[in-house]
Amino acid sequence: MELKEYWSDSYHSGDFKLTRIGFVAIRFRWLVMLLIGGIAGWIAVDWWVLDSAHFQLIWKIRLITGAMLTPLLPLSYLCKLNRRWMFASLYFLLGVLLIFNFVSLWSFRDGTPIPIGYIAFPYFLLALLSVLPLPVKSGLRVALMVIVCVLATDYWLDSRSLNNGALLDRLWLLICFSLAMIWVQAGQLRMLLDLYRESTRDPLTRLMNRRLFLRQLEQVQQEQPGKPFTLILFDLDKFKRINDEYGHLMGDEVLVRVANTLGDIFGSEAIMARYGGEEFMVLLPDTPLEQGLRQAETLRLAVESQPVENPLGEEEITVTLSAGVVQGDHHSELQQLLNRADEALYEAKRSGRNCIQAAA
Repeated sequence: MELKEYWSDSYHSGDFKLTRIGFVAIRFRWLVMLLIGGIAGWIAVDWWVLDSAHFQLIWKIRLITGAMLTPLLPLSYLCKLNRRWMFASLYFLLGVLLIFNFVSLWSFRDGTPIPIGYIAFPYFLLALLSVLPLPVKSGLRVALMVIVCVLATDYWLDSRSLNNGALLDRLWLLICFSLAMIWVQAGQLRMLLDLYRESTRDPLTRLMNRRLFLRQLEQVQQEQPGKPFTLILFDLDKFKRINDEYGHLMGDEVLVRVANTLGDIFGSEAIMARYGGEEFMVLLPDTPLEQGLRQAETLRLAVESQPVENPLGEEEITVTLSAGVVQGDHHSELQQLLNRADEALYEAKRSGRNCIQAAA
């Protein structure tokens, strides 16, 4: 995992963003439920430790806060579909809780000693937010919002706090809890991204697997209406013979070499996958059939011209491929499109292999 992936989700794939947001939405829902239950349940503690005058005000504040958080429960089901809804809900949650913190502390402006639970509430909040796998950039924004609001509340209630060591103590603790929150969030983000890659990438070639490729294909079809795209389905000729004669280690070396050649030929614009066994699939967005055929031919020549060395000896073998190419658009039915590409591939096989065939 690269450092930039820790920093911002703008470096994540669209599919992983949806996966992560869905995961965040579930944890956010449980967090809201915990806060509603905890805020309401704390009334019993207030009844025990507060005098009657403070208790009469605080319990009403708690019920109002819980009521304001309640709409976030159904909203969390929408959050998993939209990143903006997710962050809007998170900042609304923070706003409500920080207002609750301010009003609660304000109620002790008469000089009554403040219970430790109210002083520790911002640190408790930062600890709870660590359950959300946010990128560092988002975590810093959340931490900055909490720190600024807490220090502003302290100054509003007692401006003398700037003249003694209380401000420095408060700031130091907030920074420490914020850094701990961001560290835990980054760790969860890495774990989630590693699990996502393990479930969506071929372990040998590191290309997409079939499941992720089909999701990407549907996404391209939906996001680029009116624009053609080209699918290239190819497999390696007589690959079983390579495994039988040279061993599976040589077969793996061939697959890795072909996957690397794919990256060299098509670059980052194409979507590439190991479709299964020795079959590969390439999606070229915004590409007409004629251009796709030329690129498929370039790939065929590149693979044929690069013999693969046997990792167990000095022997080299020449690898060839056969491919079926088909054009689609947002009107195409995906399964039919894949069937046409498969038929074109087998037509190339019947034509003698080591060639490219366009779908009828």
